[in-house]
Amino acid sequence: MSGQPISREESNPFSDRHEQHERSSIEDPFADSSGGLSRFFEKGVDAVDHLPSAVAPPVSQLWSTSPATPSTALPEVEESECDEAEREADIHNLPPLTVNITSLALAAEAIEPVLVEKGKRKVKIHKYLAITLIFSLNFILIFATWYWPRFYYIYLPFISLPLVLNCIMIFNVCTWSLKNTIVKPKKIIPERPEDLVLLMPCYNETFEECSRSLDSLVNQVNISQHKQAIMVICDGKVRGPGMEKSTADYLLQDIFTDQTERRMLRAAYVAWDGQSMDVEIAKGMYKGIPFYCTVKQQNQGKRDSLIVVRSFVHNFNLRHKRPKVIFHPEFFKSMTTFLTKDAKIRHCELLIGMDADTIFAEDCISHLIDESHYSGTVGVCGYVAVDFSSSKWNIWSIYQNAEYTIAQGLRRLHQSLCTKKVSCLPGCCQALRVCEETCGDFILVQEFGYHPKPTDGIIKRIRATASEDRNHVCLMLMTFPHAKTRQALRAYAFTDVPHTLSVFLSQRRRWTLGATGNDLMLLVESRWNFNLWERIVALSNCLTWVLNFFVIASLGCMIYAFMHQPAWIILIFASIMIIPLTFYFGMVFWLCRNRLERCQFLLGLVIFTILGPFINICVTIYACIYMDNFGWGKTRKVIAETGEAEEPDRQAQHDRFEAALNNDEKIIGTLVPDEENQLDPAVYRTPFTVPTPDPSRLHSRNPSYQTQPPTPPETAEHKPKPTHLQVPGTFITDSRTAEDYLTRPAPTRLPPHGLRDIEKAT
Repeated sequence: MSGQPISREESNPFSDRHEQHERSSIEDPFADSSGGLSRFFEKGVDAVDHLPSAVAPPVSQLWSTSPATPSTALPEVEESECDEAEREADIHNLPPLTVNITSLALAAEAIEPVLVEKGKRKVKIHKYLAITLIFSLNFILIFATWYWPRFYYIYLPFISLPLVLNCIMIFNVCTWSLKNTIVKPKKIIPERPEDLVLLMPCYNETFEECSRSLDSLVNQVNISQHKQAIMVICDGKVRGPGMEKSTADYLLQDIFTDQTERRMLRAAYVAWDGQSMDVEIAKGMYKGIPFYCTVKQQNQGKRDSLIVVRSFVHNFNLRHKRPKVIFHPEFFKSMTTFLTKDAKIRHCELLIGMDADTIFAEDCISHLIDESHYSGTVGVCGYVAVDFSSSKWNIWSIYQNAEYTIAQGLRRLHQSLCTKKVSCLPGCCQALRVCEETCGDFILVQEFGYHPKPTDGIIKRIRATASEDRNHVCLMLMTFPHAKTRQALRAYAFTDVPHTLSVFLSQRRRWTLGATGNDLMLLVESRWNFNLWERIVALSNCLTWVLNFFVIASLGCMIYAFMHQPAWIILIFASIMIIPLTFYFGMVFWLCRNRLERCQFLLGLVIFTILGPFINICVTIYACIYMDNFGWGKTRKVIAETGEAEEPDRQAQHDRFEAALNNDEKIIGTLVPDEENQLDPAVYRTPFTVPTPDPSRLHSRNPSYQTQPPTPPETAEHKPKPTHLQVPGTFITDSRTAEDYLTRPAPTRLPPHGLRDIEKAT
């Protein structure tokens, strides 16, 4: 595909472009004379009951209701007969994980000590090179402006570029608004109301936050004609400081009380890092709307949660074409049955997204839907406002409210009206049209689902771990230049913001690094015919971030230089500078809804104008210092479910891993997130709960993958006890084989995989 972003298929376990493994003398678990997964799609959701055992494993292998070994057939027990202690025991005794060959190769690379150490050194080098470059450039330019003030006009373009662009955007916004008032753009109204899936990913939110967010969904007005279904996906089982339970327990025990089904699914889908993920599902009714709650048994990050739901709704619409999916048939059938039978949805047109700490205004979704009716529109975002319910005059909330209003009332409004390329659809309030552009395998799984490798550079890691909403839209707009994204200014959503300086800096570190990384991608990697204006703005954003110190210092130098210039020059420059401030002040009348909001915005505007440049410098310094921290930092601080401190006990985890290899013990994985969405390679020798198989037992059509490590020699005096850890279609490995393999070098090139290439048996 000429001109598309660089394909990452060699490192992506989801890629359709991988060939399928040919395994000699090894049974393919997804091939069967009865047609395998193809029959499921040919005969509908009920066809999974007739799948061969290799595709549809016994009920006992998908969920359990009483402690048992992996080979024991477990009877189905009603939910009322299970208490929480038994459920926790069930998680421990579920059957072993199943992973594909490419995932195993990724695991080998992820835990190879040489590669891990090399990757850490590479990131450190990139960090210090970036810091050296930023501070060197700023020092040289600041020194030049103060030493040669007479040549201020040479530095003027660096200083005035953002100002000039803002003035042009203001003119365009006024012009296009007037034009749309006179000649209203046409909308394409569908013949029947669109079916909606309302998505709420969550992580460590409290009972009150989740309840308020869900209540704002069910209390929406003007959408009763649309079929609706709520899908909640909880990223792991963690709890924040002061929480009595994890968010998952709040959802399953206290919020979703009207349940019709609750069970555990083993190896339900393949996560974005290639790991097979266990999930606990529950479905039922929440205040009149059907819900489906998925609780992942390990933290994988918000990006993974978005991939799961977006990929499902897209493939749900294509289910009659037998698409290749990342889901186990039982998990796909469960979600499909929920939509078709519980929610009466046959085709999902719009996916409405919100965060679990966000509250929708009662008419928010109706405005999102209305804005999506413009021709070519594949994504819409709402207007994100600060939630002042806890404190109406908190200084940090006031400042951030002004930032939010200015950014959405100028830059994002210009993108919506003029270029139709809103580069960030915030996950806290968005509507995506379910189509190839937004949820297709290439953009969602191949590009957005790229998981950084240990040897990737710092920019790739930042893009993969920060600002996932912007990254998804930028990749989409680069790949599909015809796609249009818009903003619905009347679709209000109220979100919680940091109330302390430390949390504010931690959040802005992710935002500023993510935005700069994606702007750099738009500038360097986009097609030649990508929107020129968005390229120029991306260039301005990158220059402003890199030269932030110089821009602030040179303003003082320029003011000093203007004191010795003719008055007409000073007047011209002052007139240009006053244009954005005048436009910002005008937002009080056309964007703020009441007197309280006007007062809050005016106070925030004063703080933004006076202190904004210095706050930006603090954010830049903080981002540079913690550039190699790819976690959420203090924004989403959690406590492990076991009550441990946030910092894990590395020695205890290592001892547990060693015991697991020798005692058939299953490792679920760390419940402590913020580790680059991976298990700590210094503690866990693999991000999987199964050891990597001996590649000499496999045969590949790919000639580049010829790594054939020898099988460790057997000894007559010691024969280790086989474990339950195994790979589908391969063999049961013992702990000694696993330990031997984990000490070998990782393959230099990843093998092709066959997880998603499920073929119909001939």
